[in-house]
Amino acid sequence: MAETELDILAADPTPLKFSTGFQVEVVRLRTRQVFRLLKVLTQGAGPALSTLDFKAEPDEFMQRLLALVVISIPEAENAAIQFLASMCRPAGLVDKKPRDLTKQEREGNDALWAEFNEELNNPEPEDTIDLIEEIITREAPHLQALGKRIGALVGMFTKTGQDKEKAETPPTPEQLNSPELSPEPSTF
Repeated sequence: MAETELDILAADPTPLKFSTGFQVEVVRLRTRQVFRLLKVLTQGAGPALSTLDFKAEPDEFMQRLLALVVISIPEAENAAIQFLASMCRPAGLVDKKPRDLTKQEREGNDALWAEFNEELNNPEPEDTIDLIEEIITREAPHLQALGKRIGALVGMFTKTGQDKEKAETPPTPEQLNSPELSPEPSTF
């Protein structure tokens, strides 16, 4: 049965356990994470990104996206780590407003974030792949739908001729040397 948007929003995050025993919760993809993912893909996959077919079957799209993200990592190492860190948080955080946390809860959260930063600074390769796989599996349907929407907008842009508006062409060398465009002689 297809997951509804309400199901997605109401779902409790499932912890992902790293090989070190540390657990993270994968969060929902939002605008900043989309931009970080695009940075990874454009830096790492470059022209191969054009092979991503948003109209493909969902499983095929997910597999292609997963492959593109994985092959992008060597060329976009820092961007990839930043993306992964932005897509999860430590499991077990006390989820209250900062002002409502007790001193002990705040210290516990701080300790979890410190360990999180250490773990995500240079995770084990299998943990990196597990995390990427979890993110892409969860978010592929949303990314595919977003890609279709953007494709429709680009199609509308093209169909209405907005992509063919005449740009001002620069003057040719002959035009630049013509007397009409030459500056007035100086008296200095």
